[in-house]
Amino acid sequence: MVLWDYFVLEHRLRNGRTVVEQFVAAHPELPEQERRMLLGWRDVVQGPFEVQGRDGAALVVVNLVDELTYRVRSNMGPTVFRRSPRRSFLIARLVAVGEEWMISGPMSVWRAQECDVAYEMALEMSLRAPEAVYRNPEKLAQAWELQRQDRDRFVRFFGSDLVVVAGDQVVDRISEYRAFCRAEVTGTPSVVAGDETTRFELPPDVVEAETVAMIYDEVDGLSFYAEFALVEAAFADPELLRRRRYREHTLAYLNDDSVGPLVLRRLAARDPERATVVFRRLLKKPRFDWARDGEELLRAYKPEHFRRVPRPRVSPVSERLAAYARRR
Repeated sequence: MVLWDYFVLEHRLRNGRTVVEQFVAAHPELPEQERRMLLGWRDVVQGPFEVQGRDGAALVVVNLVDELTYRVRSNMGPTVFRRSPRRSFLIARLVAVGEEWMISGPMSVWRAQECDVAYEMALEMSLRAPEAVYRNPEKLAQAWELQRQDRDRFVRFFGSDLVVVAGDQVVDRISEYRAFCRAEVTGTPSVVAGDETTRFELPPDVVEAETVAMIYDEVDGLSFYAEFALVEAAFADPELLRRRRYREHTLAYLNDDSVGPLVLRRLAARDPERATVVFRRLLKKPRFDWARDGEELLRAYKPEHFRRVPRPRVSPVSERLAAYARRR
């Protein structure tokens, strides 16, 4: 049932529309209010929710992920909420109906004693799908501030917001940096770089690269760029593009949509005239000019980046979820 509910409300068909959008488009006779309501169902809020109590026929709940309060109703009537006492946990999907919310699909109830199960689910959702956290404007503002503070620590630790290291050193260097952050934030001694609590994983192409740039941007957050030294050298001396290795990696930075425009902007900003030569040779367009055509080029080659709304790379969690994570 959950998969069916997801398919109807959120899954996009080959034409790019959801089933709900398809239905609304096929029924232009629908009143405008109903059209807005149906299209609003694309915005699904998922549990777990902690039950605060009843308010007439509605159940008042707080989402453990975004910490917002929702007044919830059921199309099966208020009796369905009899087994949802205060401080129990509701696992459900909600869609907006006016100023209130409606249960969409199946619903489960966990007892207050099962709070750790609910906290685990909420913590996983917060880390895996931060957009769910950012429904709360205060959480989004908090996330930007946390990212700003984390970037400041990165610059203090490495001395710059752009650091180039050997690929096989990235994990250890970031582990050392995270230990530094932990010591600064909590006041506890730094753990050693090899401690498993501070380690993380990167794709093989990064750790196997000769050089990797770590760039911590104010908006894009922390990103890793494999074989940065080769591309950097090509921008400094476009003659190097005659060599296959330099040309292939520089083209990869342009063609790979997972490589954001940030790194190309940074390299080009060092010497726009040489950047013009780089792209003229890569694209075989003798009239290309970076100052005039650069942004249009990035939009053409990196469309997904420009479609996305900028979001911080950190996901703030509530005090009780943080306490649960520490306890766990």
